[in-house]
Amino acid sequence: MSTLLRSVRRVPLDGEPADVVDVLLADGLVAEVGVGLDPDGAAVADCDGGWIAPGLWDEHVHFEQWAQSALRVDTSGTGDPAEACQRVADHIAALIGASDELVVGFGHRLSSWRREPATSELDAVSGSHPVVLMAGDAHSGWLNTAAQRVYGVSFDGVCSEEDWFSLMPRIADDPVALAGARRRRVSELFALGVVGVVDMVMNDHLGPWQGLAADGVAVPRVDVGVFPSTLDEVVAAGLRTGDALPGGDGLLRMGPLKIIADGSLSSLTAARRDTYGAVSGHFAYTLDELVDLQRRGRAQGLTVATHAIGDACLTQVLDAYEASGATGTIEHAQLVDRTEIARIVRLGLPLSVQPWHLVDDWRAMDELWSGRCDDAFPFRSLIDAGVSLRLGSDAPVAPLDPWRAMAAAVHRNTPDLASWHPEERISAGEALRSSVRTRVAVGQPADVILLETNPLEQQPDSAATAARLLDTRVSATYVAGERRY
Repeated sequence: MSTLLRSVRRVPLDGEPADVVDVLLADGLVAEVGVGLDPDGAAVADCDGGWIAPGLWDEHVHFEQWAQSALRVDTSGTGDPAEACQRVADHIAALIGASDELVVGFGHRLSSWRREPATSELDAVSGSHPVVLMAGDAHSGWLNTAAQRVYGVSFDGVCSEEDWFSLMPRIADDPVALAGARRRRVSELFALGVVGVVDMVMNDHLGPWQGLAADGVAVPRVDVGVFPSTLDEVVAAGLRTGDALPGGDGLLRMGPLKIIADGSLSSLTAARRDTYGAVSGHFAYTLDELVDLQRRGRAQGLTVATHAIGDACLTQVLDAYEASGATGTIEHAQLVDRTEIARIVRLGLPLSVQPWHLVDDWRAMDELWSGRCDDAFPFRSLIDAGVSLRLGSDAPVAPLDPWRAMAAAVHRNTPDLASWHPEERISAGEALRSSVRTRVAVGQPADVILLETNPLEQQPDSAATAARLLDTRVSATYVAGERRY
């Protein structure tokens, strides 16, 4: 099937003129761009001078956890444990059914709380319900006594990183409810203009995508990343990065090996240096262990996506890439030692970054990273040095919405607040180019979106530019030439 998009204007990603043209999508590609096109047999969509752009990618998501978050008590934005407990109490009061039903929450940030939580606080509001509250960065959890009995663990307060990563996969949702949440989330992707994601699958090595496709769900393009815990299954299947996965009509591919090398800001475990050079936080591996793991991924033909939030961890990760010869990306890079930027360029490692984390965490960074915040999320410096940025969300840690990510990179805050370290702002064009993989040009994949307005129209300042990005509305999304929204 072919589709003619008549009378559209290309968003000027590379400075091209915004002339009205016709765009023909055929056989999964942009087949022709010109004026007055009239191909036989093509379905015609009259776009009336609207805007066309490449489809958006989110370069770092956890899709299954994002789907699960739709089913969970929202604890985001809470200022202390008592406020989170009140949300749990309100949820339980509204429940109809068994008195011992599992209650799962998600979204709070320990770095935003004024004190540590205690198990007894959850016990006081939960009755016989097991309660598990997952931190918004997914690096820690808070369980009441009933939940600890269910899962055979025992601790007071927060279940921190290493123990939490073992426990988290065991917290299951109702399968029928989860199936519905997955479908709704896919629809949300297309409504935002997202044509592809890099899904870092934490437990099942290929995630839910083949099952969704088999059930008739129209899926986006997905690069399926795996963690070391399921690497053996990938090796046994002989899969290499870029290989097509069964199902999904060629839209599903093997992605990278994902390695978490340090902790997170919110859980206070990122491996970083203070102003005196002292290192705090958590390294998940020794350098030798990290090199061995990267080499194993490289030997299997996998690129490697290595999580490094603190600058001390970033140095270790760069040492590992240099020693292992692996290729891939650095994920997050929230705190960057300026002296390492030249090495990032030399090694040719793109940085997969999540700008909305800045919006969530800038207050905490001012407090926890005092004296180092000039080096936090240094997007302008990285681009000027020649580093390739790839924007994403880390959903459900941040909202899966590329327009929010772009707005945060452009203004470095929400439009109603002052820009945080404005010297590191980037332009709307740079943000959009960092959110796409293709162009609206002949021979490119027919992954395009139609927009009501031009998101790159000149604005008086970064706040207005961010607001325009946030106000952008997608009127249609095409993946491989097929309309998805």
